[in-house]
Amino acid sequence: MAHSTPSTGDQPTAIVYTDRWMRRYDLIVCTLSTRLAWGCSEPRLVEHYRRNLRERHLDVGVGTGKLLDTAGAPAGRADFDELHMLDINAVPLQMTAHRLRRFSPVTHQADALATWPLEDDSLTSVCASLMLHTLPDQGRGFAAKTAFFDQAARVLAPGGRFFGSTIVNDVPFARRWPVARLLISTYNKRDFFTNANDSSTDLRAELEARFDNVRVRVRGCTALWEADAR
Repeated sequence: MAHSTPSTGDQPTAIVYTDRWMRRYDLIVCTLSTRLAWGCSEPRLVEHYRRNLRERHLDVGVGTGKLLDTAGAPAGRADFDELHMLDINAVPLQMTAHRLRRFSPVTHQADALATWPLEDDSLTSVCASLMLHTLPDQGRGFAAKTAFFDQAARVLAPGGRFFGSTIVNDVPFARRWPVARLLISTYNKRDFFTNANDSSTDLRAELEARFDNVRVRVRGCTALWEADAR
């Protein structure tokens, strides 16, 4: 497993990713929260991976790697040509690198809103699954997260696939489903989430400003997107 040095940036959620918390992550985040709180089940998220993975892939905000581990290599392949993982937190990077060691991943400890330590046009797919809602936004929603979209556009080769999922707060499910409403409010107050002003409309606008063939679907309060690099 190769490793690049960390950047100096930081995220409010960094305190969450302790060894103790990460041992519970798969059950709480991937299995229970996706289905009971966010209205988009884990199997649907895995299928989103399988449909969009390409041979030179980067995962941003890696969690424990469960979704990618379940999805496996791109369709028709036994392995990736390259697998990169980027996260500001060392604990999830280490855990995910071990889990996906069969693919010999390269890890990058770096801020998702800073310059990524990857070459221009070097990748064929980039995924950010359930992480955009954790990036700091100073109350400005996706307008404060544009550096993330810029970096994805930079590192993807033309025709490469950008995809992912995030919790948005502008859809009826987020307001009417008590569990979603309570958790979004609580997590924002504690700085685990910073998505009070994240909307599916703004997500689409940021994607369309940088990518082609943009597709955004909302399941519950989870926005799933796919787009192609220019």
